[in-house]
Amino acid sequence: MSDRPQAILFDAGGTLVLQNPAVMSDRLGIGIDPDTAFEAHYRTMAEFSDLRLSGVEATWDWWLERYFERLGHPKPGSAGALIRRGYGIWTLPIPGVIDAIRSIRAAGVRVAVVSNSDGSVEESLAVAGFDSVFEFTLDSAVVGVKKPDPQIFEIALERLGLPPRSVWYVGDSVYHDIEGASAAGLGRGVLVDPLRISAHDSVSSVADLPPMLVAGLARGGGAA
Repeated sequence: MSDRPQAILFDAGGTLVLQNPAVMSDRLGIGIDPDTAFEAHYRTMAEFSDLRLSGVEATWDWWLERYFERLGHPKPGSAGALIRRGYGIWTLPIPGVIDAIRSIRAAGVRVAVVSNSDGSVEESLAVAGFDSVFEFTLDSAVVGVKKPDPQIFEIALERLGLPPRSVWYVGDSVYHDIEGASAAGLGRGVLVDPLRISAHDSVSSVADLPPMLVAGLARGGGAA
């Protein structure tokens, strides 16, 4: 089997887009530094993932509290309400990602999104410039099942009409994305970890993927 997948499924938040600091600053009436927000996202996601993997029932409200603590805004309850707990905030495209997705498509690899969201992921991706980039988008609030439950990946595989081993999943959470993809039998889980926090094999950005696909094609020929 080739190292090159027939399709790649992507997480959204932290993988394609981030919470938009300008929008959050406007709603909260405080200044949020983009670099601080970038680091806060990945450190909080890694901590959240570690807790869930250890059996602690951390929630999205816990994530928001820790995230805003890292932003220097220690009263997250009101902040969460003002940003509607994140609804419509995930609109900042990660640099280089849109071009990378287009390169992956041009190489003949199908692309789609599987996201734990609140019904807004398709709209948020469109605002960020990803409109019409993906074959389809699965939002957990719409399909009624969340990562890491293998069922949400199975829904995506059914829509693709492909066997699990021929599909990769790319996301920023070991707990939700890597463990979930493994449980569903996908061919590879790729962690996005720009701060190199996790010991898991990772890439700094989705922009790293096209060279990996070219290398895989050189080793193995056609699609998996």
